[in-house]
Amino acid sequence: VFSDAGPGAEDIQDTVDAFRAEFSGLNPFTPTNEDPDGRREINWDGVPDALADPNELPGDFFNAAIPGRARGIEFVPTGETEGFEVSSSSASGVPILFDEPDEYSFFSPERIFRPIDGIGFDILFFDPLDQTTPALTKGFGAVFTGLEEVGQAVLSYFDINGNLLAEESAPPSGLTNLSFLGVVFDDPVVAKVSVGTSLFDSDEEPVFDDFLYGEPVPADVAPIPLPAGLWFGLTSIAGLLVLRRRRVAVPA
Repeated sequence: VFSDAGPGAEDIQDTVDAFRAEFSGLNPFTPTNEDPDGRREINWDGVPDALADPNELPGDFFNAAIPGRARGIEFVPTGETEGFEVSSSSASGVPILFDEPDEYSFFSPERIFRPIDGIGFDILFFDPLDQTTPALTKGFGAVFTGLEEVGQAVLSYFDINGNLLAEESAPPSGLTNLSFLGVVFDDPVVAKVSVGTSLFDSDEEPVFDDFLYGEPVPADVAPIPLPAGLWFGLTSIAGLLVLRRRRVAVPA
């Protein structure tokens, strides 16, 4: 487990880089099967203005047979969440950081990402080559901004049968500051990462910058792949694998 928080990008950079070092390198964002020990990333800056604030970002934008968008990942709203949005660029003329610079900042300039009108959503992985076959990843990590409380953002990692593998809370950083949380396993076993909260009275959506994750490796889930939301809706949560390798950096 890699966890860190601090005022700026330089304060969490070492932990982000340590997470990256668990993989062999950054794979190209092409609709091909790349190095299974490598990783893919999203920093949101490739999203066009037409799909950025004040417009919605489709949850499958980064699961397409198009270079740049072929990253084998989709986002599915859960609970009250109605969709997703990416903040605007300074060149667009729309205020950046969702017009809330007193609450958020960025790890990599300049776009950030959040769910709309809700806290929860699922992150699913797919074969970058055909975009329909569910896939597994070795690990997933995310940069957060503006987290104020422990438990405000929780990442739950599930295997292909819906079994809970690990559950971790992102460290709070305070307004305008940054946090990082990532979990890496020995093998590609993660089929879904659920974003949620452990706070009963929280109504603050988590806000993210970079996503980092292991190369999605195709998994033989079913003869005919089911729609992502339906497949995981049919699985049950059972068992708990306790993860014991932990790296936690405490901000000075």
